[in-house]
Amino acid sequence: MLPIEQILPQLQQQLVSGDAIVVAPPGAGKSTHLPLSLLKSALFQQQKIIMLQPRRIAVRNIARYLAEQLGEAVGQTVGYRIRGESKVSANTRLEIVTEGILTRMLQQQPELPGIGLIIFDEFHERSIHADFSLALCIEVQQGLRDDLRLLVMSATIDTQSLSQLLPQAQILESKGRSFPVELVYRPDTSRQPLADKISRLILEVLPLHQQDMLVFLPGAGDIKKVADKLNSALGSKLAIHSLYGELPKEQQQAALLPDNSGKRKIVLATNIAETSLTIEGIEVVVDSGIEKTALFQLNRGITHLQSQAISQASATQRAGRAGRLGPGTCYRLWSSEQQQRMSAQATPEILQSDMAGLVLETAIWGTQVSDLALIDKPTSAQLRQAEQYLHGLGMLDEALKLTALGRQVHALGCHPSIANMLLQSAKLSKHHLSMACAIAGLMESKDPLNYQAGAMLSARLTYLQHHRQHSIWQQIKQWYNKLNSDYCEWPLEDVAIVLAYGFGQWIAKTRQNSRYLLANGSGAVLADSDPLTGQEWLVVAAMMTTDKQQDDAQIRYAEALSLQQIKQHFASSLRREDMVQWDNNQQRISASRQTKLGSIVLQKEAMDKPSAIQISAIWQQVILQKGMAALPFNDACISLQHRCRLARQLLTQDEWPDLSETALLKNLATWLLPYTETMMTWSELAKLDFYTLLKNLFDWQQWNKLETLLPTQLTVASGRAHKLEYGEHGSVTLAVRMQELYGTQVHPAVAHGKILVTIELLSPASRPLQTTQDLPGFWQGSYKQVQKEMKGRYPRHFWPDEPAKSPATTTTKKNMTLPQ
Repeated sequence: MLPIEQILPQLQQQLVSGDAIVVAPPGAGKSTHLPLSLLKSALFQQQKIIMLQPRRIAVRNIARYLAEQLGEAVGQTVGYRIRGESKVSANTRLEIVTEGILTRMLQQQPELPGIGLIIFDEFHERSIHADFSLALCIEVQQGLRDDLRLLVMSATIDTQSLSQLLPQAQILESKGRSFPVELVYRPDTSRQPLADKISRLILEVLPLHQQDMLVFLPGAGDIKKVADKLNSALGSKLAIHSLYGELPKEQQQAALLPDNSGKRKIVLATNIAETSLTIEGIEVVVDSGIEKTALFQLNRGITHLQSQAISQASATQRAGRAGRLGPGTCYRLWSSEQQQRMSAQATPEILQSDMAGLVLETAIWGTQVSDLALIDKPTSAQLRQAEQYLHGLGMLDEALKLTALGRQVHALGCHPSIANMLLQSAKLSKHHLSMACAIAGLMESKDPLNYQAGAMLSARLTYLQHHRQHSIWQQIKQWYNKLNSDYCEWPLEDVAIVLAYGFGQWIAKTRQNSRYLLANGSGAVLADSDPLTGQEWLVVAAMMTTDKQQDDAQIRYAEALSLQQIKQHFASSLRREDMVQWDNNQQRISASRQTKLGSIVLQKEAMDKPSAIQISAIWQQVILQKGMAALPFNDACISLQHRCRLARQLLTQDEWPDLSETALLKNLATWLLPYTETMMTWSELAKLDFYTLLKNLFDWQQWNKLETLLPTQLTVASGRAHKLEYGEHGSVTLAVRMQELYGTQVHPAVAHGKILVTIELLSPASRPLQTTQDLPGFWQGSYKQVQKEMKGRYPRHFWPDEPAKSPATTTTKKNMTLPQ
C-alpha cells in the first residue's frame, strides 16, 4: 500500500466541501495513485480533473504511467496537453497539462465547464504560470464556480503562505515511501572547473556502489563536458545518458528507463530530474549543488541564465532520488556548513522574471496584477518595465488598458516581441510573414549553426532553406499552421526590418569598435571576429550574459540595419526633443534639438537659447549634484550662515531664515534660481553676489535684529572697529592688537551679553600672544609675563604696568601723549 492511501479518505471528505493542501515526500504516490483514486471516486465521476505539472517530460511520463495502470493507451481516460502536442479524446477525464495550458483554458472559458478539480502538483517550483493560474482559479471559485475544487500538492512547500490564499483548505500530510539515504559531504575548494570536480568525484565513488547513478549538474554545457570526460575514462563499460529539457523526447525517455544493453547507467541531469520523474535503478546521487535559474535584467531587458547554489528544499528533493528503491547514498559537492547557509526555498519565478507576459495576461483577464491573489507580488520596478514595454509596442494604451493589438498578440500564445514581429510582418506581404514564422521557429530552437557563424541571423535562414529536413522546421510548420501561412520565397534583404518589429528596443548603433548602444539604453557587444562588426546599425534579436559579465551583453543573433530603413519603417518610433543639459567639460549649459530612437541620437542640431524654465531646471540639477560646497561663498556668506544659525538657537521664539546647506539646496527656487534664468555658464553664476542673495532672505526687522544681536564688527577701546568671526559651532572671535584694548575693564560680549567674545590678543606685528574670555583676569594675571617679553621685543611700544587703567593706542610711545 502506498503511503498516500492513508490520507485519501480524509482528502475525499475534504474535497466534498472545500480545497486541500497535500504535503507528501517523493514516493508517496501523490502524482500517480492519488489522481487515479480521485478519478474513480463518486465525487468527480461526472467531471474532469486537470492536473498541472511544471515540466513537459513529467507530463508525458505521468500520463503514460497512469494510462498503463488503467490498461489503456494515452489519450483515452488519461490524456495530456503541452504546447504543440496533445493526446486527448472525448473520453478523457484526467488531463495532465503544463501550467501555460491551464492559463489559456481559464482565459478562454473562465467558468471551466465540466471540470471539477484542479490539481497543482509540485507547486513548490513556483513558476509564474502556477502562481497566476492559482490566482485565477481562486477568482473563478469566488465569482463563478463555488463548486470548483483546488488541490495543491508538493513535497516541500510553505504551507503558511499558501494557507493565507486558501484559508478554508485543510492541510494533509502523508509519509513517503523512501529508504534511508546517507548524506556524504565532499566539498571541493579547488579552482578547477565544475566538470572536472564532479567527474573526479564520480570516478572516485563509482566502485563503491553497484546500482545506477544520478548526477545533478547546472546545465547542458556541463552535462556534455562531464559526459565527454566519463566516456574517455570509462569507455563502453557503462551507459552514459543525458537528461535536460532541450533533448529530443526519445533521448529523455532512454534516460528514464533501464539501459537497453543491460549496462550500469549514469544519468547526467539538470534540475529537471528533481521531482515527478521516476528514473529506474538509481541508488546513488552525486549533487553539484548548482543550478541555472532565469534572472530578468531590468536595465537590459534580457533574461540571463545565472548559476547559483540550490536551496535546502532542492537538496532534499535531489537526495531523495537515491532512496526510492532501497537504502542509498547522496554525495554533495559542498560542506555541511554550506548546507546550513543555503536558502530554505528557491526564489519564486515571479520575483525575478520578465513580467511582460503576466501583465498582458492580467490585462486580458480584466484586472491588475496588484489585485491578484498571489503569494508573492512582483516589484513595482518589474511591473513598470513591463507596462512601458507593452505600451511602447501598442499593446496597452495610455491608461494601461488592453488594445486590439494586445488581444491579437495574446491569441498567438508567445512572447509579445515574437507576436508583434509576426503580426506586423503579415501586413508587409505573405513572403515577409513566411520568413517571420521561420524566425520565430529559429528563436525557439537551438542554433542550427551552433553559434559558429557569427551573429548574423540571415545566415541561419539561408542554412534552413538548404536543409529542409532540419528539426527546426517542425517549429516553423507549427507557426505556418497557426498563422495560415506556408513556405514561400523569403525576402532575406528585409530580415532586419522583420526583426525590428519584434525587437525595436534592441535596435543598436555602434559607439566604438564592436560595441553598440541599444535603443533601451543598455550596451551590447559583438565578438571581434563577427562578420557584422563595423556595421553602423544593427537590430539585435538575442543576447546573453555570463555570471561574471557586468558590462555589455554578448550579441547572439542580429542583423545589419540602415538608417534609411529605420526612417522608412519606424518613423513613428522616432521622437524630436529639445535636449538642454549640462556640459561638464565646458562647464556650461548646452542646448540642442535631437531626433532620437529611444536612447540613440540620430540627428543633432543647435537650438535657440533655452527658456528660463529650462535653464533654471538645469541649474537646479547641477547645483544639487555638485552640492553647496561648489558655490563660491565668500567669508561674509559663511559668517552670515553661522550668525543666522546662532540667532535661531538664541531666539527660538522668533522666526529666522534657515541658511543651512540642506535648506538652501531645498529652496534653490526661492533664493537663487530666479537670478540664473539667463545664465549659461558656471563663470556667470560665480559672479553673483551671494551675500546679497542670502541677505534678501531676511525681512527688514529680522535683519536689524541680527545686526544688533550679532554684529559683524566690534568697536574696541582704541576707537577702531574690528571684524567678529562667527564659528560653525557658535563661537565668536575677535583678533586685535593688545594695545587697542588698554583701558577695557569689562570683557566684550554679543547677544546682549549672553555670548562672551573669544579675544585673540596680537602683538604689534599681529602675531598671536594669548587667547582669553576673561580680559580683566588677564590684565591682573598672565599679562605681567607677556609685558616682560614684549618690552624686550618691542621697546618702542607702550607696555603699561596697569593696562586696565591705561589709554588704548594704535601707535608707538613716540607718537603718544602719555599722562605725567
